Amino acid sequence: MHSNGVSAISQEAANVNLNDHENRPVDPFAAYDPEPPPAPKLKSKGVIAMDITEQFTLAAQQLDIGQLVKDPFFTLFESVGALEIMDRKMDSGYLEPGETMEDDFDFGQDLLPEEIIGIIDQLLCHEMAWHMGHPLAQTIFTSLYIDRILSPCPLNVSQTFFDRSESCADEPMTLQILRAYCLGLIKTCCYVNDRVKSEHTYEEEDFVTHTFHRSLLEGIEHEKIAEFLDETIALLAGTDDMEPVIRKALECRLQFRLQFLRTVEGADSTTSGDAKKLWSDLSGFIPDLKSSLPFGKPFPSSFSVKIQRKLASTVPPRPIVQVSQEAAFEHLERLCLDASVAVEVLKYSDSQSLMTFVFLFQARKPQPSVYVRTLLQHYVFADMTVLGAVSIRRVLDDDLATIVLPSDQLLDQLNDEIEVPHDPRHNMASRMEIFRSRAAGSYLDIMRTICQNRCRIRRTFRHTIVDWDNLQMDAEELDVELREFTKEEPIIDPEISNEPIYSFPLSSWAYFYKLRIMEWLVQLGFELETYQPDELAGMYWYLQYLAKTRSRHLERIRGFVVRSLRASLQKPETAAAEHPGFMSAMSFINLSSMESAATYGFSDALSCLFTVLGRLSLIKPPPRPYSDDTMRYEVRMKPFYSIGLPELLPFDEFTRHVTQPEFSTLELLQFAGESAMGAKKGFEVLSKLTDKEAFCQGSHDAWLSNIKACLKACIFTSITISTVKKAVEAAGTKGQVKLKVEIPLAGKGYHDWWVVPKVTPIP
Repeated sequence: MHSNGVSAISQEAANVNLNDHENRPVDPFAAYDPEPPPAPKLKSKGVIAMDITEQFTLAAQQLDIGQLVKDPFFTLFESVGALEIMDRKMDSGYLEPGETMEDDFDFGQDLLPEEIIGIIDQLLCHEMAWHMGHPLAQTIFTSLYIDRILSPCPLNVSQTFFDRSESCADEPMTLQILRAYCLGLIKTCCYVNDRVKSEHTYEEEDFVTHTFHRSLLEGIEHEKIAEFLDETIALLAGTDDMEPVIRKALECRLQFRLQFLRTVEGADSTTSGDAKKLWSDLSGFIPDLKSSLPFGKPFPSSFSVKIQRKLASTVPPRPIVQVSQEAAFEHLERLCLDASVAVEVLKYSDSQSLMTFVFLFQARKPQPSVYVRTLLQHYVFADMTVLGAVSIRRVLDDDLATIVLPSDQLLDQLNDEIEVPHDPRHNMASRMEIFRSRAAGSYLDIMRTICQNRCRIRRTFRHTIVDWDNLQMDAEELDVELREFTKEEPIIDPEISNEPIYSFPLSSWAYFYKLRIMEWLVQLGFELETYQPDELAGMYWYLQYLAKTRSRHLERIRGFVVRSLRASLQKPETAAAEHPGFMSAMSFINLSSMESAATYGFSDALSCLFTVLGRLSLIKPPPRPYSDDTMRYEVRMKPFYSIGLPELLPFDEFTRHVTQPEFSTLELLQFAGESAMGAKKGFEVLSKLTDKEAFCQGSHDAWLSNIKACLKACIFTSITISTVKKAVEAAGTKGQVKLKVEIPLAGKGYHDWWVVPKVTPIP
């Protein structure tokens, strides 16, 4: 190269025209690579190269759609390395021709009041989409105005202006209205996000709390944002530059945002009585918001997916979640209603009413939103107390007294004041404290689990019953030790057992809850459509088996409570004080006995009905080439395999109980009809109980609605049994039963736990 080679190269580079498409060759490397390179030739001892293209193509054609063949040595590193660059779904830096990395948006442009309404309404839709479980990156954070406020992180209200150019002197009123609303929105999301993160939830199932390292105005005080909203509302009320209906629509939205901010800020209080009023006042703005929706003008350019590149650069931008205004307002109305109902839990009456309230509240259709469910968790478990004012010990003792130990010396708080080591009361107090420390977590975990989504409840209950089984065994040991100090006299009844019979109150209490959780687990399987139609007969039989076991256990508890009551009546000096405790326990035992009797009667009727439908080939099992009945039974009963009591039946015995081959079809239908009629009478009795008698104070309406739904399902079952019976009688011994059977989907029947088949005669 000559001496001035460097300058010549620089000159040629400067003369290059990047837009010269005409003189550019189609393939600039054609002169160097006129044809594809040949396949590499492998030469190695012991390695023989073969062309497997044809064999590979034929093998790939044998795969079904969706079938995947994976080499165990093809790791995640290799798979990520195989991703194609310039693929819009895989390459986070890919841009379409003419597309820019960021939006060129003018934050100083004047906006019409109608456009402000449109932006605010769209932000509300995104906020509700976030409450529904979508991430912030695809909802609220797609707003360019929200991004402008949060970048960089502001420390006071004066650092949140949209237009930050030096030429901007005064902020237009429309932008101030939008800025005030956005500040209130972000701060509201901050309170909601903090509440959800502080409680027990599953982010991958319910709610996305990830803020992508963005601060949700934690550095700005709540009062400052509320003051700015008040100032903006006052400024808007005093202006005459816009139409009255538009001004009223904007004022309504600002007042709604201010009320929403105050509500979520004050909703955490477990002592203030204003929470219910706050939610009621918030819902009062919804009609005006909905009526003024037509005044808004969409402004879609203020939302962009490109902001996601700044939030999570490793993944390509995902589409903005679009929730309709109707769906958003429906979710908002339901959120306000559910939250105002959740506040009622703070009125503590007794432990069983609390348990019933939580269970029925979470069973609402549709299920309350995650934020409301975390609020309920906060009310129940905040500050290591229940409902903010009741100690965990009191709730646990109330429950023990209601079920197994009414007015018992084991729960006497005066025992704690005895410090003499050899005094029986001191030993009773120390061992009861051991039991409370062991049982409190298991007891509270029931309500904490119920506060999850329905699928998670059932999944967690599978592990909970094991914990209660262990608790029952631990309680039996404590019962034996306590017997030494309580001087309990056993019951001697040769007709029942040759051994002396003791009450075992603590283990009986644990066994009661273990049976209840096992029933809930099976019943949730019906609600979640876990079982196939041909499995319903077996699962309803197992449900009646559990309910009947609970009923017998309650009879055992009743016997010892009645014996204690008789002993108490023989002590006139204490009988009057102890009598209310015994009456409460007897009321609960009677209630639980009626409920368990109705449950096992109804489930027995459905089991017989589905068995008959299976016999008549009206419900046919689907082809299962990879399993058999034994394997499927093991899968269904897997949660109960490690449980000692009640004993799990062998498959052959279970099959015999379900199919009942010793009874004819008409006999089974007769028995099913009688069982359904008995269950119907039981539900009718339950529906007439008061809130105190039903131990559902604070949730009596929901409890009554649930009982009436069970009653309707029971009546429909009786009608179905009668229809099938008439068809069987009409067909005779060898004729074909002309019926069509439909299994309703979850939510389409009278009650999700009672799957009643719809039977239609075929002409």
